[in-house]
Amino acid sequence: MPTRKESKLLRILLQEPILLNRSLNKRNAMLDAGIAELAEQGLAGASMEAIATRAEVSKRTLYKHFPCKEAVFEAVLALLIERVDPLGKLHFDRQRDFAEQLREIAEKEMQLICDPDFVRLSRVLMVECMRSEAQSQKLMAQFGEKENGLFRWFSEAGEDGKLGKLDPRASADLFIAMLKSSTYWYSVIAWQPAPDKPAQAHIIDEACLTLLSRLQQASSR
Repeated sequence: MPTRKESKLLRILLQEPILLNRSLNKRNAMLDAGIAELAEQGLAGASMEAIATRAEVSKRTLYKHFPCKEAVFEAVLALLIERVDPLGKLHFDRQRDFAEQLREIAEKEMQLICDPDFVRLSRVLMVECMRSEAQSQKLMAQFGEKENGLFRWFSEAGEDGKLGKLDPRASADLFIAMLKSSTYWYSVIAWQPAPDKPAQAHIIDEACLTLLSRLQQASSR
């Protein structure tokens, strides 16, 4: 039989995961409220009181997790960076088929830009970029390296001769534009739902086919 001290310790250990989960759930609720408030009001118009009201917590609880609205904004940015991080690590693999890698990238990008949470986070970023040129430059610097993964992949593919006469940067711009034009921008700006899976697959097919056809044409000249 455990002693009284051991029984007390056991109860504490059993309760700790529950307390941690409750704390995590509260923080997530506050972040969710922060995203909604920032997307609607921007950083300048948002307030800790409004975020607390949306999250249905006291201001005291909110301040325990975030000392100010700028801290909420930084936490939201961290979530956005986390989402785009995998694409920031792209490198062209010379040992693998070009078209196969191209489709994999398209599928990863499509999964990201159709993610409702990513769309909501994107709105927060865009509001701040439009509010101030200085803020825009600061935020773009934070995301620059993460977004350069795709351009690096095209550049490395070009160096390996896989793009023929095509310009790597222009090819990357064209490819990402074909993926985003009828999905991401409609969701972010027009608040439209993301296309369903068959529609996403069709967009991916068309983007890959267009680029591969353009590559074939350029190589035959």
